[in-house]
Amino acid sequence: MEEQRFDPTHHPVERIRASPTEAPETDPSALKQLIAEKVRACSRDLAAPAAEHVVQQLAPDLPRERLGELLAEMAAEEGFGDIKAVVAPSGRIYLFSDASLARNDAAEKCFLEEVKIAIVEKVRKDSLLIALTPMADLERFFPWPEPEKRLALVAELRADERFRDIQSITGPGGELYLHSDDHVSSNYGKIMVRAKANRPGLSIAEFVRDRSRVMPAPTQVAVFRDAAFALSPAQVEAFLDGLARPEPEFADIKKLVHPTTGAVYLYSDKWLDEANAFRIMDWDEVGRAQNP
Repeated sequence: MEEQRFDPTHHPVERIRASPTEAPETDPSALKQLIAEKVRACSRDLAAPAAEHVVQQLAPDLPRERLGELLAEMAAEEGFGDIKAVVAPSGRIYLFSDASLARNDAAEKCFLEEVKIAIVEKVRKDSLLIALTPMADLERFFPWPEPEKRLALVAELRADERFRDIQSITGPGGELYLHSDDHVSSNYGKIMVRAKANRPGLSIAEFVRDRSRVMPAPTQVAVFRDAAFALSPAQVEAFLDGLARPEPEFADIKKLVHPTTGAVYLYSDKWLDEANAFRIMDWDEVGRAQNP
């Protein structure tokens, strides 16, 4: 939606024009009543317009063009005089009952829905390119400058079932990033955030802690060669050398060396004891191959 904004006083539209098209077999009168009931319930009980996708769910097989025809017919029929529409610049339709919801209030809610959709589209596009979306990149979409209002809208967005793939990650400095876990997993997102912090020790330690806690399993040091970590071999070696006299921040990170293969693993003793860490390492290094 780029930077489009719509003004409640300039964009309300009460009739939807649609080109004629064939509709599947359905009772138009009954469907119109269902639409009106749904729209009235949203306006009355939720103080919000019914977005186009909500109305479409009442007849999921009905072509969008035919739905437009029905709405246009309703606008001219006596029993639906309270049902009004707002069309956003995106072309999405929002319906409300002016018996329960004022036009300006409906238009404002429509605008906020458009903001949410624009944010989600931006985040999903970035994630498709394997990139996180910092909140700073979303500034142009928000209608207010207050950080608390922006965070509240993001929280509302994330609570919406339609946008369940949108996740957030907080960086070491408190900065917020969004991503779609359809394309970037939460674990991979954390790796990228830590890499952005330019703290190699933190990137390694937090990844090791995550695996020790969640899997639970130790981490082979070789994984830190992945480009997502943005770590050089020298940085990884410096961290391993530092474990001989670890800083308090990394005191829970322990090293294991497999006696047969020489592979180096790390684990956090906050979440995984040495015996279990060794057992899992041994299975990964030699046990799995011996027990196909």
